[in-house]
Amino acid sequence: NSLCKNSKIECLSNQDCFVSCSGDKLCQNSIIECPINGNCNIECRGYKSCDNLIVNATASISGNVNILCQDASQECQSLTIYGSVYDTNTNTNNQQNDLTLKCNGDLASCSKTNIKCPANGDCLIQCQAEESCKNSTITGPPNGDLIVQCTGRLSCIKSKIRAENSDELDLSGCSRSDSCLDLTIHCPPFTNLSNPNCFIQGNDNLGSYSGQGVNIYAINGWQDVDITYSGSYGLRHQGKMHCGVEYDTQCPFDSASWSCDDPDAYCNEVVSPETPTPTDAPAVSSTAVNTDYTEPVDIDTDTNTVDTDDYISNYNTTKYIKFNPADAKDNYENTSLGMILISIGLLGMAALCVLCGAIRKYCDKAHRKLSNMGIKSPFKSPFKSPYRG
Repeated sequence: NSLCKNSKIECLSNQDCFVSCSGDKLCQNSIIECPINGNCNIECRGYKSCDNLIVNATASISGNVNILCQDASQECQSLTIYGSVYDTNTNTNNQQNDLTLKCNGDLASCSKTNIKCPANGDCLIQCQAEESCKNSTITGPPNGDLIVQCTGRLSCIKSKIRAENSDELDLSGCSRSDSCLDLTIHCPPFTNLSNPNCFIQGNDNLGSYSGQGVNIYAINGWQDVDITYSGSYGLRHQGKMHCGVEYDTQCPFDSASWSCDDPDAYCNEVVSPETPTPTDAPAVSSTAVNTDYTEPVDIDTDTNTVDTDDYISNYNTTKYIKFNPADAKDNYENTSLGMILISIGLLGMAALCVLCGAIRKYCDKAHRKLSNMGIKSPFKSPFKSPYRG
């Protein structure tokens, strides 16, 4: 129906919603407002049937978003998804708002998409077709896992995966021809030294296409990342690791491993679990801090866009703090100096107490002797004593 094109489709507030765009360009340049309480199910089955479509689920309190793009080419090209902004603190039913996007069409099903996962729920993105998620940006949930499956040819090439605030990132596939070349990956920090939360799988198709290579952003460097690799470390094995709280330290990949080319590089650093950590040393943030979302966002119906700054301003993110041995050493040294000064003070007080005791004993002894001789004693102990007359 041509009425669905260039239009705003509003689901009923308190029941499941199903929108079928089964025709060429049927829902192109439209906006779908998902229900407040209820699932939002969308099918795009024609050539560019959901091209430049915006799915707005920011006001959803309970209910999942499920989008299927298949049976044609470019069905969901330039798709934009805004997930629910409600987290576990504001969702009275403690209901998760999961998001599932399946890109199974013939060619470029979901290329150039911009996906903002819900605040509270898991996010599954399946890129199964050729070029299905090419040049896309996927932002993971603050309270949930981001799962991205790049199983088609060129499926995720030149895409950006932002999971730094998610509980866990699972990037799998990356084995078909050119599927995961020139990726940008932001990893969540580890829970502890033996439990990373960023899992990446691939072979030689996880590497470089145009010389840029794979760029991994991980606050704790390689210790945040668990890579299952079945490639040969050939010419395509290129990229950089960006680490540190502000990602201000970087190193090129080693030619024969997933590590920095310099063995002493900062991003290669591993903090031994056996190393004692001083009490005042900066601690590693072990879990993702819940993100505070506030208000749902409105779509500008004149331009069919939402102000990204407005969407981002609805939540505040908390950065993770890396355990820095150098800082720990400084804190340890400062703490040690403080303990030494305190010890000296305690020894001084003890010596003073001993001296006071000796004075009291001398005064009491002299007082008793003079009293026994019938002489009024000029010595009076300044301390209360059973010998005082």
